[in-house]
Amino acid sequence: MRVGIVIAAHKMFPQLEGCLGSFVSFLADSNDVIFIDNGSRENIKIWVEERFQKITALRLLTNRLFCGGYNAGIRAAIERDCDFVLMVNADAEVVNPGFVSDLLRTAERWPKAAFIGPLVYFRSPKVVQRTCLEFPGIVRSAAIWVPWRVFPGYFRRQPGEETVVEVLNGVCVLCRVRALREFGLMDENMGGYAEDYDWSWRARERGWVSVFAPVASVLHHENPSGYEAFSLKTFLQKRNTVYWYLKIGRRHSAWLYVRASVALASARLLAAGSSEEREKHRYFFERLTRAFSGLLEGEPLGEWFGPPIGSWESGYEL
Repeated sequence: MRVGIVIAAHKMFPQLEGCLGSFVSFLADSNDVIFIDNGSRENIKIWVEERFQKITALRLLTNRLFCGGYNAGIRAAIERDCDFVLMVNADAEVVNPGFVSDLLRTAERWPKAAFIGPLVYFRSPKVVQRTCLEFPGIVRSAAIWVPWRVFPGYFRRQPGEETVVEVLNGVCVLCRVRALREFGLMDENMGGYAEDYDWSWRARERGWVSVFAPVASVLHHENPSGYEAFSLKTFLQKRNTVYWYLKIGRRHSAWLYVRASVALASARLLAAGSSEEREKHRYFFERLTRAFSGLLEGEPLGEWFGPPIGSWESGYEL
């Protein structure tokens, strides 16, 4: 079975060389490592080609965000007749060279698995990242809002055995090409964040499942910044959740989510201390309410929903 390894980045990550090198070191054909330069200003493609002559490096002229960048890599892998595509974040590094083979064996045991996700370490080999997620739900979110903040460790636990899960985080996931041909690639309207809910939902509607395999794979060097209450990542997560609710016909859930999110954003704006913090919350509040209004009114998810990247102080890593 042929596997294409897809890694995309729109800027230079400190871990990028380690990420690419860790895959090249154990793959029989490093040409099946497909790197997507997602519209970088510094033309990362040239840098990659100088250091890793045997891998495939492609360049997009503009930053098409997470969904667009990885979709381009997946299409390239499909054109090569790959049976599977492994999506890996550019800030992840292999710690178990045999994990791809282990995932392929899992795929054989689960012929209806569209997505197979391994165990991922989070910033430290001693910390396991929660990659098994659930579909958003208003009742569930309300029920765990306080407990999640009091006992976060409980809600970050991973299954201890190979099992079907609702959603897999896309930091490192093996995708079956035969399944992708049925329900398509990621919805590029979403850009990034919450796109895994939509992808998994469409897979499930076609009879496919997501499977977690407790096999050590990569160490995810994720940047801890950028997840503040006023950040662009938070904006995209909230905007895309409403978009997804509307997309699957749950308008009432979308409306309730909007009301709760706007109330929380308003409270945080009022409670902001410094003028600098208040300005960030104000900007976030204005963009969020504008996006929500457009979505509920049925407007297409156009570019205006996504604020200019430079307008956000927090790092934007899509």
